[in-house]
Parts: sequence; structure tokens; C-alpha cells
Amino acid sequence: MKTDILGVKFDNLTMDEAIKRIKGFVVLPYSEFIVRAQKDKEFRDILNSADFCLCESRGLRMVARFLGKKIKENITGVNLIYKLRGRIFLLGGKKGVVEKVREKLKAEVVGVEHGYQDLEKVIDKINKVEPEILLIGLGSPKQEKWIYDNLKKMPSVKVAIGVGGAFDFISGRVKRAPKILQKIGLEWLWRLILQPRRIKRIYNGVIRFGWLVLKTKILAK
Repeated sequence: MKTDILGVKFDNLTMDEAIKRIKGFVVLPYSEFIVRAQKDKEFRDILNSADFCLCESRGLRMVARFLGKKIKENITGVNLIYKLRGRIFLLGGKKGVVEKVREKLKAEVVGVEHGYQDLEKVIDKINKVEPEILLIGLGSPKQEKWIYDNLKKMPSVKVAIGVGGAFDFISGRVKRAPKILQKIGLEWLWRLILQPRRIKRIYNGVIRFGWLVLKTKILAK
């Protein structure tokens, strides 16, 4: 049964359950996704058409509880990637980033390609090495729309996941927030300190999202 948060339907799974069950097109929304989905119907429909929609954000999980809904666990892209096993292809990030990710993963990585190129040509490269798992870090909503449009063209791929900036974290290009900030849902503040240019995205994911949640709570009374 799905858990609906402002029109986006989440699968209520733990990490262990997700590892055992995920297949097909998998999305990992956080609060910024929810804000975009309010005005971008195409994006919202793509999220809701995914085979699995997992809560990526601890803050989003807290909000679900505030709205009287339940999500068992937040499942970050970084933690999920480290647990995956199978033949993996990495697509996205700047040149050199995915190569560093390949070095750090224990899984069998059969191919890597950066995201700043003709992505139609990448499909042929993916099909030549026949991965079972495709991890795509092109940023949202580009990565979700690309998977939605192209997954059927890659018959060997059993699981395709949009992982956002996870490659930057795993490669070491961007340092993750201290565990205490992750635990209390303030990883966004750490990202703002390290990358002030993200202020518009953080405004959408924190202030605008917070207002949407509050308005929904008030109207529900």
C-alpha cells in the first residue's frame, strides 16, 4: 500500500525490504521533488508511474509523521548504492567522478559514463555490457524523465535508479554532513554552507515545502 504525501505516492519500505524487492524504475524523492511535482504534472505522473518510490529524506519522513502518515525508513541514495549487488553501470556526474565511484564500490561495475555528453549514444554502450542495475546521477527531473523515456531500450537492466548527487558524495567531491546533522534532518543546512549557490533549491525544499505541508495540515482540520 502506498503512502501519499502531497500527491506523490511512496512505498512504505525499510532498506532491507527495498533491497529484496526493488525492480524496474525506482525513484528517490526528497522535499524539493514534492514542490516541483505540485506544478509539473508530467514530473508528478512520472514519479507515480515508477515501480518503486522510496523516501530519500529524513526530513520528509518527519513531515509524513506530522501529516499523520507513516514511512518506515528514509533510504538515501548513497546508502542504497553501497548495498546493491549485481552488474552495475554508472551514468552521470562530471568527468572523472564516476570513475572514482567505481573504485569505491565493492559491487561489479561493468561500465561508467559521465553525464555531459550525448545520452542517446550512451544507450548503445550500456547495451553492449548488459548491466543488471543502472544508476543515473543526472540531477532531477532530468534523470527521472530520461529513465522513463529510455528504460525499455535497455533490456538487460532490471533496476534503474535516479540517484541525484550520490556520486559526488561517494567520490568525495562533496563532503557529507556530520552524522548528527543527518540524524536531525539538517543535511540541507550543511549543503548550503558548502554550496551557497544551492540557495534557491534549498529555499524550495525547506521554505516552500514547509508552507505546503503547513497549508495541507490546516486544510485537513
